[in-house]
Amino acid sequence: MTVGVCLRPANVNITVVLRMKNAREIAREIAQSWEALHPEIIQDAEVNLDDENTRYLLVEDTEEYEHTAYPREEYAELERLRYREKDQFHESLVTQITVMMIHGLIGERQMFHAAALGNAENKRAVALIAESGTGKTTASHFLGERFTYLTDETVIVDENRTVTPYLKPLSVITDPAHPKQQISPEKMGLNLPEPDAQFKLTAMVILTRDKSEGYTAPVLKKVHLADALLKISAQTSGLGFTDRGVEKLIDLIVACGGVLRLEYSEISESLPLLVKLLNEPTPTEVREPIDIVYADNTKPAHGELARAADTSGYRIDDRVLLMQETQLSEVSFFAGDLWFELETPRTPQDLHRRLEELYEEEIPYDAFEKNLSELMGLGVIDQGRARAVAAS
Repeated sequence: MTVGVCLRPANVNITVVLRMKNAREIAREIAQSWEALHPEIIQDAEVNLDDENTRYLLVEDTEEYEHTAYPREEYAELERLRYREKDQFHESLVTQITVMMIHGLIGERQMFHAAALGNAENKRAVALIAESGTGKTTASHFLGERFTYLTDETVIVDENRTVTPYLKPLSVITDPAHPKQQISPEKMGLNLPEPDAQFKLTAMVILTRDKSEGYTAPVLKKVHLADALLKISAQTSGLGFTDRGVEKLIDLIVACGGVLRLEYSEISESLPLLVKLLNEPTPTEVREPIDIVYADNTKPAHGELARAADTSGYRIDDRVLLMQETQLSEVSFFAGDLWFELETPRTPQDLHRRLEELYEEEIPYDAFEKNLSELMGLGVIDQGRARAVAAS
């Protein structure tokens, strides 16, 4: 038996195709837990790889997949999930749908692994950014009964800072010995946004929970931009695949008045701070001059050094951050100068001489090589290699 469930998280078309004996029962359970997205159940559904506007998730209860049934080049439109135990399946399904939604939005939106709550009166929204397992869902449940619940998993922001709600089921621990239960926001009693309501992101908060005995009262602290970028980039989806992704993140942070860190023990004690944050105007944040450089992807000749393709560098005050693919890393100011001085490919000896000119002092070559090795290990600097000569 084959039954489909159509979902549209953040306007990304996803069809879950259930190919199993109890497909109707599982489809009803999916529809219940995902009811906030108004799912549609389709009888006799099939995977249609000619449909360019839909991403498919094929669910089977067999041990082996018929890999040859679908061309390998079409795999981007088709994902697979093996059905085994019911509760584990529903937990895995939430993860898989979230990933598929993110893949459909990469490059178009900024997305953070975070919760988002909104003020229904002024349409201001706050993103609560945290790693998994740090109490984010618990905080979302509590705050979602007092504010407008927008998501507990992925905050989706467009170029105007409008937040697109992602009303997925909440993953709730009801029994530590079993998988989390997937419960719809409605069943959790949360305040959902009106269909046409538009909330604007006006605050970004990093959650830091402290349950030690010596903890006193919750507090909001300003976070240095470099620290904010390092923390948030690790919880950002598609940053390295977005044109000027880090620069756009910087602009968003500045527009939100900077990033705050909420240090707390119990989220209920933090409610007055968050109420104030969502009621008061966003403080004006002047973007300080930041030196931003993008690699021009010039390939180095044999023995020469060059900035690696698609890397970028950021000088913020006396700190240097370098971006390579999906990883944003902080390096010493000296190591940063090595990267920034490679505006054109140079030999290691030439780069060393350039650094001595810049610093107007002798630089031990072993210290230079140590920093160079660090940068090459991070993948932000490439060294040209000799081309193989074809045999005549």
